[in-house]
Amino acid sequence: MKTPVKFLSFLLCVVLFKGMAFAQSGLVDVPVNSEKTVTSALGLTGLPTTLGSAQDYCVVLRIAPLAPGTKYEATLTYDAGTDIGYGYAWLDGNPFEKDWASFVGIGTGTGTREMRDKQEKFLFTIDPQSTSNTLYLALRSNKPFTFRFGVSDRLTGVTRDSQDKWGYYFVNDFDANRTSPFLLKRGQAAVPEQPAAQQGPWVDVPVNSEKTVTSALGLTGLPTTLGSAEEYRVVLRIAPLAPGTKYEATLTYDAGTDIGYGHSWLDGNPFEKDWASFVGIGTGTGTREMHGKQEKFLFTIDPQSTSNTLYLALRSNKPFTFRFGVSGRLTGVTRDSQDQWGYYFVNDFDANRTSPFLLKR
Repeated sequence: MKTPVKFLSFLLCVVLFKGMAFAQSGLVDVPVNSEKTVTSALGLTGLPTTLGSAQDYCVVLRIAPLAPGTKYEATLTYDAGTDIGYGYAWLDGNPFEKDWASFVGIGTGTGTREMRDKQEKFLFTIDPQSTSNTLYLALRSNKPFTFRFGVSDRLTGVTRDSQDKWGYYFVNDFDANRTSPFLLKRGQAAVPEQPAAQQGPWVDVPVNSEKTVTSALGLTGLPTTLGSAEEYRVVLRIAPLAPGTKYEATLTYDAGTDIGYGHSWLDGNPFEKDWASFVGIGTGTGTREMHGKQEKFLFTIDPQSTSNTLYLALRSNKPFTFRFGVSGRLTGVTRDSQDQWGYYFVNDFDANRTSPFLLKR
């Protein structure tokens, strides 16, 4: 069997260990059926030393809401070849508090072979007797480690015998090896998930999360000003946005595919009558290959807004796969910032007076 990385000597020995009392800090929320981009960092205080020392780069993910008796698929995506060692523990209970325990700990690394968007997948079930709906994952590394992490109840059909495009086994089936089902009994009570107040032909992008999206044919009900039937389209619904708050949106894609696309930023649901466009932008992916190319957008929500929802309608001349997220945690980029290839990549809607966006529909 091939193995893509060196197995680290510091395999986490934390199974069924209970922590001491610590101050809570540093949690990254990962809602089910979403994906977050995360970087481990120094200075995360309050963790027990079994989950990371002061010299380790650490991050803790909080995954919820999980339903008892349901099977899930988690995906960790990163760029291999950076020779970073990392380990993670799957936990019942908040590790920044007294009462927590570990189901399993794994140590591994990114290796030295360059592989863009290398993945690890994890299959697990939540025990039907669970009284909590929250699972924690504590990760530590020997260098800053940037990765994407998501958990979904929409299984892709992979098994522990699946191999990735490089020929490596990449699926950890916790059910098959009897590590799960995970009995969650510490933390927030498990309750049936309520359906969303609104549902429609859009993709929900909660603030401080990221979604992977592909434009497609056959999206009906949109006005022709936002795309014809021959175009590949998708509509994103971004919420909840707070009046008076500044946000940073990031659109990430692989350049070099020569796809033309445009997007409009909207107040109001474009599938209904009452909507208006703040701004429209047309551009494309070009012909120069650049993996992980980004566009960023800075904007503020008008303090007089009476709605907390912004829509983005995107259309393209071919199927266009991209990641999109909106965050209230600004990274400090400006319209004068350049990316690693020397391109300006930030649209500051506040600076060019397109925003603040007055949301009233």
